[in-house]
Amino acid sequence: MPAGGGELVLVMRPAYSVQMDSLPLSFTRDYEFPRVIVWDALIEADLVSGWLAESTITPEVGGEYNLTWLHMLGHPTTFGRVTVLQPCERLHVATTDRGRLEFSLDELAGGARVTSTRLHLLVDIEIEAAFAPRVRADWQVNLDQLEELLRGHPVDWANWQRDRHDTWSRYLESADDSA
Repeated sequence: MPAGGGELVLVMRPAYSVQMDSLPLSFTRDYEFPRVIVWDALIEADLVSGWLAESTITPEVGGEYNLTWLHMLGHPTTFGRVTVLQPCERLHVATTDRGRLEFSLDELAGGARVTSTRLHLLVDIEIEAAFAPRVRADWQVNLDQLEELLRGHPVDWANWQRDRHDTWSRYLESADDSA
């Protein structure tokens, strides 16, 4: 019996639950650069900071792969661990909030530099299906930013909104239309 002598009443409220699905998102991009150059942009912290997010990376299995999102104020740092590292071929990273990232690189003949690289990215993340278009748009812009970094133009994070938001919005609209 509660203090004061009144009757204790238990109120049952319905639980709120959200269906979280594992949504593998797949991307393929061709870059007119040799694999070693694209590889370096995936594992060298200074280069990753020029296209994806400010980073701290220890390029070895079990090493950290932490990302601080400079263009998303208030978003927490993503902590990650390298789970697979095969130089110039495969990089897998398990993250706290961005799912599992699986990068693989294939060498292609031809291109302005004799060889090119096909990057395959699988992002396997547990999210509500409604957020899949946003994640898809994020990665499409990230891969555009990788292309620009490879061409010598790292992201100006202080002006990301001005420089990149319209492109991100177009990708989001396109992803929403195909959903």
